[in-house]
Amino acid sequence: MADRRIIVVGAGITGLTTAHRLLTDLPDVDLVVLEAGASPGGLIRTSPFAGLPVDEAADSFLVRVPWALDLCTELGLDDELVAPHARTATVWLDGTHRPLPSPNVLGIPLDPNSVEEGLLPPEDLERLTGAGLPDAPLPDGDLTVGQVVRSCVGDAVFERLIDVLLGGVNAGRADDMSCGVMAPQLLAAARSPEGLLTALRSIHAQADPAAPVFNAHPSGMGHLVDTLAGRLGNRLRLRSRVTGLGRSDAGWLVGTTGGVELADAVVLAVPAFVAADLLTPVQAEAADHLARVPYASVSLAAFAYRHHDLEVPGDQSGFLVPRDAGLFMTACSYAGSKWAHLGTGDRVLLRVSAGRFDDLRHAEMDDGALERALADDLAETLGVEAPPDAVRVSRWPRSLPQFAPGHADRMAAIDDRLAAAAPGITVAGAFRHGVGIPACIRSGNEAAAAVGHTA
Repeated sequence: MADRRIIVVGAGITGLTTAHRLLTDLPDVDLVVLEAGASPGGLIRTSPFAGLPVDEAADSFLVRVPWALDLCTELGLDDELVAPHARTATVWLDGTHRPLPSPNVLGIPLDPNSVEEGLLPPEDLERLTGAGLPDAPLPDGDLTVGQVVRSCVGDAVFERLIDVLLGGVNAGRADDMSCGVMAPQLLAAARSPEGLLTALRSIHAQADPAAPVFNAHPSGMGHLVDTLAGRLGNRLRLRSRVTGLGRSDAGWLVGTTGGVELADAVVLAVPAFVAADLLTPVQAEAADHLARVPYASVSLAAFAYRHHDLEVPGDQSGFLVPRDAGLFMTACSYAGSKWAHLGTGDRVLLRVSAGRFDDLRHAEMDDGALERALADDLAETLGVEAPPDAVRVSRWPRSLPQFAPGHADRMAAIDDRLAAAAPGITVAGAFRHGVGIPACIRSGNEAAAAVGHTA
């Protein structure tokens, strides 16, 4: 592989993982990573706020899937990871905080006795005592989360719990989301002959109740980015925007703002719409599929309040807000309660999100207006009237891909077209398997395997 050259376009967590895997498995490969921005990390960014390292987007990763934890272990970071100090949360419903039932799977209560009185209508609560069999046999193939959950446990459970939780993950509507991508465990359980609830209860009974659901690094998730980027050295080229993609008898031509690079294989670890633009002259059908992946835009604001102005429950991680609650925010994390390393300062730290796929009000406001709107929501939900001590707004336009039913099949069709018409080119990123850090790392691993074999 010493005479073979691979270019990775994009130094978000997917591109960095791809590069790390290539260097690990093929140490002699001639590797270059081209990043348009001034720093690596993409949607993972940690910066100082109120004297502490506070993430501006993702602040942790899911542990029940292996990819992120495996990577951290490989990098020697596993002993440094921490789990949330607080593990319970509430939903802002009917003008008050209602606890999420526990135990639950993606919001589906497994024990009806854990559901607070008034949270669900009696008929829906009664249904939770059963097996969770669907109203009618579920169709074959991928379905929406709404189809699955509504059929198995009713509309109220879906609208007051599942849509709130899953809709917050990628700022979308769970009625439109691919269950195969966003909640494959629900789809499998719903198709179990024992019923969705019976299957989920069986899985839960075998799990370790003390095992963490999430892990984070006390220096912020940016530490993972820095560790991966540090391994690349001068193979990582910042401020190197890729402007075009073509081919010659010698290989793939990658046009950049600094000239043209030649490669035997290329990984496009960029958003789907960016990959679509680059692939249009190379494979128009694959580009068209990518261009059709919709994205949501979100904003996340960090607030710091003095302790004597605001107290939040020390045993809770925050609360979720349904789309019909009449508020601007979509969720609020009690950062200092959730993470012990962020609860050491002299102020109460909150991370407040805004924006959904069908709600772009935040994008139309300047930072000052956005801060005021979110502060008003905090006054209503937490009763804090004093002004915050500090606020930081982070904007993430077109950051969260949406996954319609059949998404996995469309991704497979893209791979088939590229393999046939553009061997050596592969696409990777959050639009493949999901928006979480583990899903992006999985995509990077797969991309490295694909181009490592091809190059």
